[in-house]
Amino acid sequence: MAKKGGLFAMLLGAAAGAAAVFFSKQENRDKAKEVVDKAKVQAKKAEKEVRKVVSDVKKATKESAKK
Repeated sequence: MAKKGGLFAMLLGAAAGAAAVFFSKQENRDKAKEVVDKAKVQAKKAEKEVRKVVSDVKKATKESAKK
């Protein structure tokens, strides 16, 4: 009887191999870098929005607590 981890290890190995083949070309690494850079910019924008909402909620909570 095979171990449960055997299938997972095989799938993980296949995914790692596919990633190695994909990233072996400079063109693919450049494309991946562009996508990651765009995602970082979007994440920073989202972080600013979330911080603003949290700040607004804290402010509203403090005001309602004073009442």
